[in-house]
Amino acid sequence: MIDIKNNLSFNELRWKLLSGNVTGIWDKNNFFLGSSSFPIMKYHYLTSNFVNFEKFISEDMPKISYHLSGYGVNFNETLVSFLGESAERYTYSLLPAIIKKRVVFGSYDKMIKDYKDDLICELQYINSYYSENELDNYILPEDYIQWVAMNSLIYPGKKVWMPLQFVTMYTEDLFSNEKRYITSAVSTGTACHETMMQSIENALIEYLQIDSYNLWWYGGYRGHVLDVNNNETLSFWFKNQPAVKNFISKFNITFTDITFDKSIYVILCEIEVKDPNENLPKYTVGVQGGFSIEKSIYRAFMECLTVLEYNMNVAWTDKEKFLSVTKDTKIIDNLDDNVIYYSKLGKPKLKNHPSQNRSGIEKAENIKELLRDLPRLSKYAAFLAITPSEFKSMNLEVSRVILPELLSIHLPSYPPYYHERYKKIGGVVNNLPHPIA
Repeated sequence: MIDIKNNLSFNELRWKLLSGNVTGIWDKNNFFLGSSSFPIMKYHYLTSNFVNFEKFISEDMPKISYHLSGYGVNFNETLVSFLGESAERYTYSLLPAIIKKRVVFGSYDKMIKDYKDDLICELQYINSYYSENELDNYILPEDYIQWVAMNSLIYPGKKVWMPLQFVTMYTEDLFSNEKRYITSAVSTGTACHETMMQSIENALIEYLQIDSYNLWWYGGYRGHVLDVNNNETLSFWFKNQPAVKNFISKFNITFTDITFDKSIYVILCEIEVKDPNENLPKYTVGVQGGFSIEKSIYRAFMECLTVLEYNMNVAWTDKEKFLSVTKDTKIIDNLDDNVIYYSKLGKPKLKNHPSQNRSGIEKAENIKELLRDLPRLSKYAAFLAITPSEFKSMNLEVSRVILPELLSIHLPSYPPYYHERYKKIGGVVNNLPHPIA
């Protein structure tokens, strides 16, 4: 058997195969290899835009901003994360075409009658965004909607029928014959890795970490602030760069364990400017989960640092967008303006929930243990292997995971107020747009 190592040469080959002015997936085959802004330490990040292939999927689909980037202390780490992010977002945009043969049109009542041996996502999870008084958007048992057949993560061999609006982004063309019951699905729970099992693992971890983040931000759960020696930790990561001292002199870095009821670690990183009068981004966040607390801390910081770098440069890379976001901005319906909003205004005063979710759950050390623990959180957890032909034989496997009982990322000003997860804790405590990119 040939053992392919994920080294720089292999990743550059994959990069070359997906490039090209005519058949490449990146717009005009252009890439931006970033250089750090003062006082950020030297590290690598790579960004690009996709070609406008969405028009082949739906004529009414707008041009989409994908937040496409890879980052890391060394370039190979950056490149492999960029390739994975590219494959993930490209595949997510192609989803309607990839899964169309798995989609049926029917009411909840019809589905439970026609597919007795399968699991059907319950209406209580579908009706998370609208109350029963909003009949134009509230799904009744007799309302016809589209469903997609996924594979159960809880019961091997069983199908789970998931509402299609949970799985792929909303367009008028795709959902013209049914009620709109959510704002729009986002790519939370879509992941790319070297193997399908690793891909599913990453997608599942992402879903769990975003649920914890929502409980922290909207639910008001406090989490546990970690005692991290930032100077020592950053000096180790960035190989004793002199810039570490400058960075720490300008910004406060806080790491918070927001694991709550998960069997993995979920770490929140917050970077806040020390002097609010300085012309530096005031507040930036990143969140990451994993089996290792050390790796989760590192990845949360690197994600946060890359968003901070975006905040440092958006004033000149997208001047109009930067100026359009002010303290008077009330409604945020995209995942750019919220980041700019908090970089300008700083962290708001968040209310704390009087109680905390369960902690002390035994930690999983691998995907098998994580799946064994999953029924505690979800009955309808499901996945699909969705790798398109463009990435075959490249060790770029893409999967889509949905856990309807948990909270995914959503448009900042439109949390699912009626979600069972919020109902159980007394509702949304902090009704403020979230700052996650």
